[in-house]
Amino acid sequence: MALVRAFWEGFGPTCEHAVAVCRKVLDEGVSWESPFTEEAPVKSLDDLVAFLDRAREAGVERYRLEVKHAAAHEDVVLSQRVQTMMDKDGNVLDVLDVMAVTRVMDGKIVWNRDYFYGTRAQG
Repeated sequence: MALVRAFWEGFGPTCEHAVAVCRKVLDEGVSWESPFTEEAPVKSLDDLVAFLDRAREAGVERYRLEVKHAAAHEDVVLSQRVQTMMDKDGNVLDVLDVMAVTRVMDGKIVWNRDYFYGTRAQG
């Protein structure tokens, strides 16, 4: 559970920080499922970094994640977080309430599935 909490809390504040924490704690063959990745499935660390690059090209430059709850059973962690995405000036673009199921093996995150609810798009 500590690794997953550290991952979410280290995801930002900048895109560079997000990519750095991904490279540090995600397995090279990580599978990442979310409503945002349905059209371009993420089946590796490189795929996830490319996904983050596309988000940056769309204007997401900063992240703030707050872990509300986390619980673990064996190698699976269930977590709830509030994820805020901002532009380069810190203006809020989206606020997402997210539940995630994450699997950790050999000290690396190997699988994640995000479930969004109660999103609060800005603008």
